Amino acid sequence: MASGRRDGDAAGPGVERVPVGEAAEAYVEALIAQGVTHLFLNPGTDTFPIQEALSKLATLGRPVPRTVLCLFETVALAAAHGYYAATGQPQAVLVHVDVGTQNLGGMLHNAQRGRAAVVVTGGRAPYTTNPAVRGSRDMYIHWLQEQPDQHGIVRNYVKWDYELRRADQMGEAVARAFQLAASDPPGPTYLTLPREPLMERLGAADIYQPERFPPARVGAGDPEALSELARLLVRAKRPLVLTGTTGRSAAGYRSLLRLAELLALPVVEWRERANFPSDHPLHQGDDPAPLLEAADLVLVLDHDVPYIPTRTRPAPNATVVQIDRDPIKERVPLWTFPVDLPIRADTGRALDRIADEAAGLLTAGDRPRIAARREALAARHARLHEEWDAAADAGRARPMGAAWVGRCLAQLLAEAPECIVVDELVTNNATVWRQVPVRQPGTWFGSGGSALGWGLGAALGVKLAHPDRPVLALVGDGSFVFGAPLAALWAAQVQGAPILVVIFNNTCYNATKRPLVANYPEGYSVRANQFVGIDLLPAPRYDRLAAVVDAHGERVEDPDEVLPALRRGLARVRAGQSVILDMVLAHP
Repeated sequence: MASGRRDGDAAGPGVERVPVGEAAEAYVEALIAQGVTHLFLNPGTDTFPIQEALSKLATLGRPVPRTVLCLFETVALAAAHGYYAATGQPQAVLVHVDVGTQNLGGMLHNAQRGRAAVVVTGGRAPYTTNPAVRGSRDMYIHWLQEQPDQHGIVRNYVKWDYELRRADQMGEAVARAFQLAASDPPGPTYLTLPREPLMERLGAADIYQPERFPPARVGAGDPEALSELARLLVRAKRPLVLTGTTGRSAAGYRSLLRLAELLALPVVEWRERANFPSDHPLHQGDDPAPLLEAADLVLVLDHDVPYIPTRTRPAPNATVVQIDRDPIKERVPLWTFPVDLPIRADTGRALDRIADEAAGLLTAGDRPRIAARREALAARHARLHEEWDAAADAGRARPMGAAWVGRCLAQLLAEAPECIVVDELVTNNATVWRQVPVRQPGTWFGSGGSALGWGLGAALGVKLAHPDRPVLALVGDGSFVFGAPLAALWAAQVQGAPILVVIFNNTCYNATKRPLVANYPEGYSVRANQFVGIDLLPAPRYDRLAAVVDAHGERVEDPDEVLPALRRGLARVRAGQSVILDMVLAHP
């Protein structure tokens, strides 16, 4: 704790009195108490008291978070989300009033669906016009920026929202915001700070200590349910595991690997995280359909959409078990996937207990059946990789296929296994997953949501969390534009956090084109080969944006130049310079 603080429990256990000037300083002190090391900021006319507090406290030798100034709000929240994903530590974002809150846009959706514990603090237009009250209205925009319900902008997406009503509530409100954001299932919270209480002089503030106000955790789950699942897994003839984010922790990754190896369980992975070693013989790719319809037991782990019911579904007599911090998806209005046994638990803790119990239930009669399944799955794994190798070979053309770029990325990551990948490839994600293996937890990150523009800011956040490791942002051309590239790469430049951006440039909004073609295969668009609002031609020269922020840019069209360009890019990132590699792909 900083010097100058006074001990005491006048406000109750776990509350410390800290000398401050204005309430804005109490906000900074409350962030420090919560372990916040970075404040992701896009400022306005209402945030300046906090900016002054940061300057004052730093000058006085008090600890303050590192300010990460972002030129656009989406970058700030995406970066905070990326930092949280990489560390598991709740993060703080500061934006201004209604317009700054609105500019968070789709990144708030991603934080909600990606279960990112981020405390978003927004300014609030002043209430008063009394010149004797510090912080009262003194600008034209103060009348324009007041809304009937500023919190209504975010209420669909946050776990909790609150407006500071009294200056002496600051420590309490910040502590509550962090406690709820980090509690299982985690997610964003929203706190607004009107200027009048923010600038009120306090003298001392009550700062709530997180060890006395910790987040709630779900634990290992109901012991009886875990025992029942162990029995089901041992008896199952055709089990299947579907996982989405089990690898968000090293414990989840290791315990899934242990359980799968014990019982020869096939694992199909939706790679929001590195959940399971993808070169392991039990890894069965990303498509559940071929195994799902025959499975007699389906174990769903940390997955929001384990399969698409209009395309495939479990057999009517299959038993479905879901282990998740939120196994019935309480914030999704209609989520009616059949689950016979929902278990609310942390998979990192539950799976080890299941493995312990299953090991004790195995009999000599079970082992030949499990061995035969292991052999069959290994053969299927090999066949899948033969198919994927052929796809990469076919993509070595001009214009290139995404599978070829994926193979080159695999080679780069084999040479530099310390790299971390941030993935916002959208329609090319599965193609690249099949080419690029993951072998360790904490090496691959997706948003968990569907709003484009996350990848660049998230890569910045991951790099700030792991400054000694190279970070690659794999993005589509649409994702790159949505990600406010000048704002993101400027922040990377200023923060000394270089990233390697690889654009999969197919010159179209393929996420829109695919369903159009699927639903109107003989429609006017297909017959005329005219797709309204889809083709991005002529394609912008994304590589030329690099020079604006002292980054390096290259446009790559020759398939034989992909790996050399990746190697050059990684070398520049290691030397401290961000890189944009514009990989020109075949137009779908």
